[in-house]
Amino acid sequence: MIRNDAAGAVNEVAERPLRGLSGLRDGSKPRTIVIRQSNGWQSLAFLCLCLLLLGVVLMGHQALNGIEAQNQQSSAALARVERKLQQLESGVAFDSKRRDLLLGMRDHILKVNPRASLAEAYRYAELALQASEKYPSVDPLLLLAIGIVESRYDPLAKSHADARGLYQIWPSTGRLLLRSLDWDYDDDALFDPEKNTQAAALYLDILFSTYNDPQMVLAEYNGGPLNAGFFRAGTSQLAAETRDYVPRVLEVHARLREQFDKGSLQLEHVRRDAEQRRGKTLAGSAALTPPPTPPPAARAPSTEKSAGGGPPAPPARGKR
Repeated sequence: MIRNDAAGAVNEVAERPLRGLSGLRDGSKPRTIVIRQSNGWQSLAFLCLCLLLLGVVLMGHQALNGIEAQNQQSSAALARVERKLQQLESGVAFDSKRRDLLLGMRDHILKVNPRASLAEAYRYAELALQASEKYPSVDPLLLLAIGIVESRYDPLAKSHADARGLYQIWPSTGRLLLRSLDWDYDDDALFDPEKNTQAAALYLDILFSTYNDPQMVLAEYNGGPLNAGFFRAGTSQLAAETRDYVPRVLEVHARLREQFDKGSLQLEHVRRDAEQRRGKTLAGSAALTPPPTPPPAARAPSTEKSAGGGPPAPPARGKR
């Protein structure tokens, strides 16, 4: 029964005419579908516009890269100029500070040795400053303090124990130091201010490489390694000279450091040797020339002890 109903439905559908076909049969006109094709110039124009936009983008990107490169170059040039200005400023500041230090050291030398001329005091200060620059571990003010205590900056000073020169170096020690500096040694070598200063700075540099304590450096500089050991141990066997010498040098050094740090230097000896220029006048002004000063008395070699204490016993002396 069900199968007969399905077959009947199929037959009914098959017998119905199609609308399109029935319309044609009724004489109506058929419908036409028109497909319009666009012109080729529109596609070409769109492509050109895309290429133009791409070119503008690329040119803008290149321009931005060029601007960025120029900015980097400008920044690098400004950085170089700034570094050069900083180097120039630091160089000027260093030269100014070095000059003030040099003149201050010169004036202190003139105070402790009034017999020295302005040129001599300047040379002693310059030698000390150059030696401290050669050996950075040596403070120029410490070297100045040692020279003040040791010889009062008399280049011909000679102690009872035969320590010689500005920084009172023993001949045996001086022979080793000067040979290390490629200088020949003779009996008068340690009276040469340059050789004596260089030898003292080298000796201090060696001691500072051994000790981190300035007191130990000064103890051995004055009394040798044995006295330095006594100084460290605090025994009664320490030489009296070394016991007085170490705090005396440190006290002078601290006073110098305080004056230089505060900038309270009194450069009062700029015309220190004006008296020594008497008699030097312009031509035709001989009538105005004051009488020459008598020559200074011959300087006798110093017989002062080499440091702050009493005369050292030869076994305890460290500058041998």
